[in-house]
Amino acid sequence: MKKIIIVATLLLCATPLWAQEEKNPVEVKKLPHLALSNLKSYFPDVQVVEAYTESKKIKDEYTVVLDNTVKVVFDKHGQWSRVYANDGQIPERMVDGRIKMYLGKQGIKGRVVVMCKDKKGNYEVTLDDGTVLKFDSQFKPMH
Repeated sequence: MKKIIIVATLLLCATPLWAQEEKNPVEVKKLPHLALSNLKSYFPDVQVVEAYTESKKIKDEYTVVLDNTVKVVFDKHGQWSRVYANDGQIPERMVDGRIKMYLGKQGIKGRVVVMCKDKKGNYEVTLDDGTVLKFDSQFKPMH
């Protein structure tokens, strides 16, 4: 019985090792044009630390890590889908004005540190205090 428990424990502990993503480096200049444009527009003075895909064959998503600890995930066309500001803040000009207007009207003063956009145009933002807000494609709050 002890052997079964030990083997089961080892398997559970090893599972995260198998589940880790494989990073396949991508040269910055080979990112989609729109991704390069977004980086230049939203992060003009920030350097790319690394850019990669998780699949060598299917390049449907590009992850870019910047030297200010921000991570941006772009779709295959170069449109951002997720932005993570690990130690900082997502540039204010990157946050849609309708979201900023909602935050202002509600008296919410937190900084946006995570922002996600799905294929339907719905947004999810996380503030530095942990508050998560969801908006539909018309920027109406979703509860």
